[in-house]
Amino acid sequence: MGKTKHSLTAELTAAIRAWHFLYGERPLILEDPIAIDLLNPELRKRCLEGDRQNGFGHGGSAAIVLGRARYTEDKLIEAVQSGTNQYVVLGAGGDSFALRRPDLMEKIRVYEIDQPGTQEWKRECLEGRGHALPVSLEFIPADLEHETVLAVLARSSFRKNQRVFFSWLGTLMYLTPDAIFGTLRSFAKALAPGSEIAFDYRVQTEFIDPDEVEFVLKGDEATAAMGEPKNSFFNPHTFPDEIRATGFEMIENLSPQQLAQRYLKNRKDMEKPTTHHWFAQIRLRS
Repeated sequence: MGKTKHSLTAELTAAIRAWHFLYGERPLILEDPIAIDLLNPELRKRCLEGDRQNGFGHGGSAAIVLGRARYTEDKLIEAVQSGTNQYVVLGAGGDSFALRRPDLMEKIRVYEIDQPGTQEWKRECLEGRGHALPVSLEFIPADLEHETVLAVLARSSFRKNQRVFFSWLGTLMYLTPDAIFGTLRSFAKALAPGSEIAFDYRVQTEFIDPDEVEFVLKGDEATAAMGEPKNSFFNPHTFPDEIRATGFEMIENLSPQQLAQRYLKNRKDMEKPTTHHWFAQIRLRS
């Protein structure tokens, strides 16, 4: 993805959240009234005028997008209640937390890290629809292929000596394992003990439901064609040990089935989550 272009997958995930807000079964998994304003005119029209029963918000991928966002927000709330007041969104894309949750924005400072093109697109969408950006939100443009997260945060008001909660959603699979573990090791050396990260990760093919493998691989081909190839795949049973070796502790390691049990139980408005993503919360040891 070039520096002057925004992430297309970011816009597609926003479409899922928008569709769910408009047509999802109540109570919603995640309430996102902002997402509709992040869509291009064609996607916006499809959401506003579309068939309620046949849109973005019904498939197994939609269950992942909505479930992981809700999971992360729940874990963030727990962290804020225990005293964390910094929130970093890595690869923020079309994340709308800072506008959706003014109640929490009174207690924390949010740092969104993403490529300059995606942040420019996001600003234009939000400001063009009349949204004022919160004063406690900082956009930090970055090229994480050539600089570290800590170097990026050093250009902001971020304080390393205070606990922080990271959201790292929809991103790890696009990075190499070396980049992922290198980032975690650098965090372990620099951040305050008790800092946490919530993320989803892609599992190896043998851990995917055989009936879904063809669908998943076609999705991989599609994102690669958009300039966003997948680069990391993990064994969910050995991944906690790999995490522990970086200095973090795996607090939760949820399978898609466990995520569905927590957030999607008895819902009739969407399919079960596809099995190629797991969901985790990790904490920096003292």
